[in-house]
Parts: sequence; C-alpha cells; structure tokens
Amino acid sequence: MNYSQLELLKDFKVLQEKYRIHGITQNAETGQYVIVIDFYNEKRNSVNGICEYCKRYNTNPAWCQLCDPQRVFQKTSGDKNIDDCIKEFQLKATTFEDVIEWIPFDKLEDLKEIGRGGFGTVYSSIWSDGKRMVEGDNNLGYIRFRKKSCDVALKTLTGSQTSPTKFLNEFKNHMKCRLEGGALEVYGLTQNTKDGQYMMVYQYANRGNLYEFLTKYFRDLVWHKKLKQLAYISYDLSRIHKAEFIHNDFHSGNILLNQNIDGNIQSYITDLGLSRKQDEHASDEGVYGVMPYIAPEIFMGQHHTQEADIYSFGVIMAEVSTGKRPYDGHILDHKFAIKICKVLLRPNFADGTPDCYKELAKKCMDSNQQNRPTAEQVYSIINRWKIILESENLTDEEVDIKKKFNDADRIIQSTSLKSLLSTNQNIYYSTRIDVQKITENLKGFIQSNQLSQSYSGKTIVPLTSDLLHEEKLSKNLDGSSQSSQSYSGSHSIFFFFF
Repeated sequence: MNYSQLELLKDFKVLQEKYRIHGITQNAETGQYVIVIDFYNEKRNSVNGICEYCKRYNTNPAWCQLCDPQRVFQKTSGDKNIDDCIKEFQLKATTFEDVIEWIPFDKLEDLKEIGRGGFGTVYSSIWSDGKRMVEGDNNLGYIRFRKKSCDVALKTLTGSQTSPTKFLNEFKNHMKCRLEGGALEVYGLTQNTKDGQYMMVYQYANRGNLYEFLTKYFRDLVWHKKLKQLAYISYDLSRIHKAEFIHNDFHSGNILLNQNIDGNIQSYITDLGLSRKQDEHASDEGVYGVMPYIAPEIFMGQHHTQEADIYSFGVIMAEVSTGKRPYDGHILDHKFAIKICKVLLRPNFADGTPDCYKELAKKCMDSNQQNRPTAEQVYSIINRWKIILESENLTDEEVDIKKKFNDADRIIQSTSLKSLLSTNQNIYYSTRIDVQKITENLKGFIQSNQLSQSYSGKTIVPLTSDLLHEEKLSKNLDGSSQSSQSYSGSHSIFFFFF
C-alpha cells in the first residue's frame, strides 16, 4: 500500500461521516483514485418525492439538485456570453423556483414604464409562460407548474444593446445574492427586439419602492409594521454582505415592497448595478449615488465599503421615522457634503421616536466607520424589537421598549397631515458625485478654520455634544439659516464664528 492509498483511506473516513459514499474507482490513464460520493445526501428527504433519474429522494420539493439542473431546457439568446451566464446559474439552482432562463421578448406582453433612474428604466409586463412554482405538502407530495400570465418587472441598463458586459455584471450580482438567500426573485434575461436593450426579468413589486410606500401609507404604519420592513431590509443587506458584496447605491428608491396573497408585505433590495466585491476597488468612472445617503468618508475620497452601506441604512432608518426624504428642504450640493463631513449633519427623527431606535440609527451613521454595526447585528436588534412588540410575557426592560414604541404610534396619529408632507423638490436618483470638487472645498474649509485659529479674540465653539445647533453653522457655510440635527461621534471639531 503506497502513500496515495493511505491518503485515500484517510479522506474516505472523513467524507464517510458527512456524505453518502457509493464507492471508489481509479482513473485508468492517470492512476488517480476517485471517491464517488453524493454531496447532497444530507439534503435528501422522503417528503420531497423521488427523483425520476437517480431514484433517490429529492433534495428539495420536486427537485433533485444532482440531476435536475443538468436537464433544464434552455432557449438560446444568440449571444454565447449570455447563454453561458444563464447556464452557470441554472446549474447552481437549489430549487425548481430558482431556475432562470432566456425569455423570448414576444412572451412579454403589455409593457408599461413604471420607473426611470440614473442607470436604467423599469417596466411592468405580463409574462405569458409564467414563473416556475412548486405546489403541495408533505402528505400529498409536490408538483411543478408554471403560474401563467404573471406580472413581472423588467429593468434595462443604459447602453446594454451595444455592450452587455455591465448588464451581465448586475445580473450576476443579483443571482449571487439570491443564492445567499436574497429576497428578490429573478426569472431570467430578455432583449427588447425594438431597440436591442437587454433586460433583467424579476419579481414585480406591487407596492412600489420604500419612499413611495412611506409617502402613501405613513399615517397607517404603526411601529411594528415599520420594524417588520426594516428587519426584511437589514436581513437582505446582510445576505448581500455575506456574499461579500457592497451595494454602493443603497437608498429608499432601491428598496421594493411586494404584498403577497396572504396580505404580508415584504421589502427587498434591488438595483445592484453599482455593487462590487468587497476586495475590488471602485472603477475610475467616479462615485455615483444619491447624496443624502452617501457616507462622509466617500465624500472625502475613500473607497466604498460595507460600512458605507450601513451608514445608508441609518439614513433610511431616519426616513422611516419621519416618512420624509432625509434632509428635507436642503440644497444637495458640495456645501451640503461639507456639512455631512465636517459639521456632522445628520437627518432628523420624528417626535417621540424611541431613544433605542435613534441610538441604533446614529451608530449606523457614526462618522467613524469602525464604530458602525454589521448588517447582521442591525438585523438582530431590529428583529428583537419586532418580536417584543408581538409578545406578551416580557421582562421589565422589554415592557419599557414596547411602551415607547406604542407611545410613538400615538404621537404620529396626532401629528397633522401638513407636517408629514415633504417640501423637498430635489431629484432623488443616482447621479455622478463630483468628489474631487467636494474634497477641494473640504481642504479650503479646513484651511480657513486653521487660519482663523491664528487670530486672537475669536470665539471657539467645540462641536462635541450629541446634538449641535446647526443654524449658525449653516450660515458660516452658505449664508442660510436652516435648522437641522447635527451630532458628533468621538471626534472633536472646533468652529470659529466672526
């Protein structure tokens, strides 16, 4: 018995504990020994039915991950890169519902534009073939079928008719996050035969985006419902981060809501066109996003990180609190960015918002990105609050938390409708941010303050309190006197008034 045989026996014993081993064979050409195993043995269950090919229990209802992905019939797009991309994710499908496909454009009817942003247009449509579904139960068994003539959404990417590479990147990002448990259902790809635009076909959100939802239903949203949606969103963000992606363009317009047949409304994150792997640097094309949701370090020229996504989530928490766009009434320009970076301006919260909620949002928006929690930590905290509001047998601490959220509900109900209306006329979609101009203005701002320190007899105001009065600070920056909340983390900043 030689060394390779000893190693084979060692691996055999290790694998035998986890997988079903069918036997050992040997490659006649190389002499290499091969262990024949079933990687999916732990997933196989009698309630899922029996695979018609391998005659073993399925790994999921009506689906054998070993046999079925290889047998999916695939229509061709005519583009090898696209066909290969679709096939790649077909082979990774763990359920029948997860199988994607090339969808002929003539199978998509009643196309209507429902949204337009900085990087593409979204349409609603009716897919005549319908999405894949599994129906049944553990007692009666499961069957596969298609939900014919179902509503879907289609998203284009500008320029995809000439170069599908960027479009495929966004599609791949969505699919990789989907494999990690992301909520957005993706059905496949298609191409508009009229203009050549490639489109991603995915789940239609019948309740629109988060901003639209808050605007329309804010008075009806008790805190339990708000926390429920924030739990969905933070969990979805944690799946994106678990897949080692950074969203890069996270705001309320990129959060969609869908109401299921049972009445449950679920939020999920979309538009991963700007997302990238955590270890990849941003391209040279510049920084894109919606200014109020961008973390201060990005304005100062640093690379986007998962912590910057968490900052954006903190801004969204403030938006959910008030029902208004963050920084409602502010002019979104380089002076606004300076306030974010150096005055530590942050969005307002509604009257009565529980302190624990504001504290978590402020941690997410901490000026020091190392102090921000992870998406999983945020989800854990928000989900705990949601469970507390659903429960009766509570500790004294939990009773107090529940009371504060219930009190906040009563304050919202007594708030006039006029105060809930947004006055902001800014266009909130992703655009290119001139970071170079902002950093130059920041340098000038800092130099101006350093110069001020050389003069005597001036008033020095340390900005280290939790809440700052921003009226004078705004005057110093742009001559305005708008009032808003500002606060600092652990940094001391000194400001001079003349």
